[in-house]
Order: sequence, then C-alpha cells, then structure tokens
Amino acid sequence: MTPNERDLLKKYISFSLGTWFRALISFFTTPITTWMINPEEFGKATMFSTVYSILLLVALLGTPNSFLRFFPQKSEEEKPVLLWSSVMPPVLLSILLSLVVFIFRSSINTFLVGTPDSKAHVILIATLITGIFQTFNLNLVRSKGRAILFSAIQVIQSLSQMGFIVLYALLVSRDFYTLLYAQLFSNVVALAVGMLFERSYWFPVKIDKKLVFEVIKYGYPFVFSGLLLWLLNWIDRFVLRLYTSFSDIGLYSAAFKIVSAMSLLTTGFSTLWYPFAYEQYEKNPEDKMIFKRALDYMAFLVFSAGFLLLSFKDVIFLLLARSYRPAAAISPFLILNPVMITMAIVVARGIDFSKKTYWFIVSDGAAALFNLAGNFLLVPTLGAKGAAVSTGLSFIIVFAIESSVSKKLYPVPYDLKKVYCLVSLFVFSAVLHTFSQNLLLPVLSSVFGVFVTIFAYKSEFLKVVSIGVEFLKTTFHRK
Repeated sequence: MTPNERDLLKKYISFSLGTWFRALISFFTTPITTWMINPEEFGKATMFSTVYSILLLVALLGTPNSFLRFFPQKSEEEKPVLLWSSVMPPVLLSILLSLVVFIFRSSINTFLVGTPDSKAHVILIATLITGIFQTFNLNLVRSKGRAILFSAIQVIQSLSQMGFIVLYALLVSRDFYTLLYAQLFSNVVALAVGMLFERSYWFPVKIDKKLVFEVIKYGYPFVFSGLLLWLLNWIDRFVLRLYTSFSDIGLYSAAFKIVSAMSLLTTGFSTLWYPFAYEQYEKNPEDKMIFKRALDYMAFLVFSAGFLLLSFKDVIFLLLARSYRPAAAISPFLILNPVMITMAIVVARGIDFSKKTYWFIVSDGAAALFNLAGNFLLVPTLGAKGAAVSTGLSFIIVFAIESSVSKKLYPVPYDLKKVYCLVSLFVFSAVLHTFSQNLLLPVLSSVFGVFVTIFAYKSEFLKVVSIGVEFLKTTFHRK
C-alpha cells in the first residue's frame, strides 16, 4: 500500500466506526420493530419520514454545503460565527414551514397516517427543527476531523432510537407513534451530546448578517440538485401511497431497512472520500491512479457484499415477524442503490474538479424522471416489487451518466467494462430473486456472482485478504 492509500484506509476506519455500529444496530432494530409493529403502522411511519425528508431538505437551503465549504477558510474565532450564520436561515425557514404544516394539518395528517385527527403534524414540526440542528451538529464534528466523536454521536443516536422504540412499544402503545417519537428523541439525545463536546462553538450565539447572505448565496443552488436526488430516492413511497395500502408501504420500507445496513457503508465512505479526493487533486492532479485503484477496491467490496446479501436475503428476513417476510422478494433490486452510488462517489469527482457541477442535476434529473415513469408504469401491476425494480435501475442511470461525463472531464483509466459486466449479472440475479418461484436457481446465480466478482478483482481480493490476515496477526501478537 502507498502512504496515501494507508492514510485513506486509516481515516476511513476512524470515520466509519459509527457507521458500522449503526449498521449492526439497524440489523437488530429492524427485526425487533417488525415483531412489535405491524406493516400498516410501519407504513404510516414511512410516510412521515418521506415528508420529513423533503421539508428538511427545503429548510436547510443548502447551508450545510456552505458551512463545509467555508469552515476551513475561517479562523478559530470566526468559526462559531459561521456556524450560527449557517444555522439561522434554516431555523427561520423551518418556522415558516411549520406555520404551513399547522394550517394544513388536517390534510397533512390524512396523507401521513390516514386520519385528520392525529398529532403527527406536531411531531413533524418538532422533528424538523431538531433535525436542522442535528445536521449541523454532525457537520461541525466532521469538519473538525473528530472522527471518534463523529462515530460516537451516530452510535448514541441509533442506540437511543432503538431503546426508545422498545420501551415505548412495551409500556405505551405499539403504533406508528412509537417510531415517530423515537426519531425525535434520538435527534435530541445526539444533539445534546454534540453540543456538550462542542459547546464553545454553540455558545454564545453570534451571527454575522453579511456572512448569512454569503452562506445562502453559495448554498441555495444545492437545493435544486437535492430536490432531484430526493425525488429519485423517495418517489417510490409516494406512488405506493397512491396505488397501494399502508401495509404494502410497510413491507417495502422493511426491505429498504435491511438494505440500508449496506447503504451505511456508502455513507461512511463518502464522509471520508470527498475531502480526501479534493485534497489529492489539489496536491497532485496528475496522479490519477489512486482514483482507479479506489474504484477497483470499492467495486470489489460492494459487488461482493451485494451478491452475498442477495444469497442470504431469505435467511435474513426470517428474523423479521412473519407478516414482514414477503419483503424478502422486494429487496433484490433495492441493493443496487448502495452498489451504484458507492461507485459513483468515486468516479464522479472529475465533475467537481472541473467545476461543471450542473452535470449532477442532469444525472439526478434523468434518473428521477426514469424512476417516476417506471413507478407509475410498474407499481399498478407489480406493487412494491415494481417500485423496487424501477428504483434500483434508476441508480444505474446515475452511475452511467456521471462516470461517462467525469471520465471525459478528468480522464482516469477506470475499467468500466468490468463494472458493467457485473452490473448485468447482478440485474439478472435480482430478476430471479424477485420473480422466480424456484428456490435454488436464484441463490445459485448470486453465489456465482460472488465468484465472478472475486475472479474479476483477483488482486484486490488477495490484497484485502492480506490486510485482514496482517491485522489479525498484529492483534494476536499484541495480546
């Protein structure tokens, strides 16, 4: 390994500890939740999350991007001012959005949970405001490079959410309120921890009006690409709400929850890769091989994990309550989300380096339109399976556009033929796992996919095994 690669691996492990623990916690939380809450109530909670995500995106107004961009440029005395100057616009906008939610509470509650007489709108407002502060809470810790604290906050948030779900379900009620209150409670706990450790940045409150306008000016364009990305990620839930029941939405969301454990791998990698890639480019833009090697390693990891998840999906879903087990057949195409997005995170940096970021709007927009059309076409006949097929295929479009454009803007010798061969094999296996009534053939196809991935990335496989053996030897020797 080169020094750069070792440094990248070390940082990745530090920043990903929380992500891995969250994945482990999520793996246990989802089955526990399904045993306590039926699919219909789970579906209602999913619609709440869908609306919450779009309100949070709009309220943030792209200011977290501004904060991350300006933070390294500010002195220690100026950074607390930057923090509050970035937080204040979303807080003020969230108050306006809260008024709208309150005025239309009956319609919003009916859409969210199927009845106008609900407290869902109140919880939505509270979760929105705490969600804004929690977003900056994590970004502050991330910007300061405090990897262990960053991971600790993530773990604490997941543990507090799981603990609240269990206690509320056992002591109060087993309905959608369990999950809604759990989200709000975990936001508050994680925010309190972050503020405690970084209280010198949060208190006293200092705002620079001129800086506020700079933050808004830089950040607001990200709202448009963010809306397209939101449409890509959440339109399936809206179409399911139009054509199916809350129960079907609950099954679909349970499938997504299982897959989300793998998506956390993507989150952990992106947390590290963006600043590392920018730094690498600024230091030596002609050293492109590290980008090629990064894609090779990540392609090996995500395809291996994806095919393994396909192979064992039926076993994994046995952990869920019986009423949720049909979700196993919904999950295969959803795995394409973390697989394709992780690789896109690597290859798309040429778009950033050339400052032609409008290509992200093109890629997200094209995929969102495809997903919208696909959902309206497939959901009425195939239900949740149709939504999964459309959503999964749309992420291939994101990768295809961003990799093609990025390679032209910043030529890196990526081996994309190898990637697309494995994508084709994965889609074939996902079709079998989704629609085949034969129990053996789908598993054989995904196991075959694991071996093909190892053969295609033989050197990366041997290197990963070597690192693993070396790590175990070092650990054993210390003991």
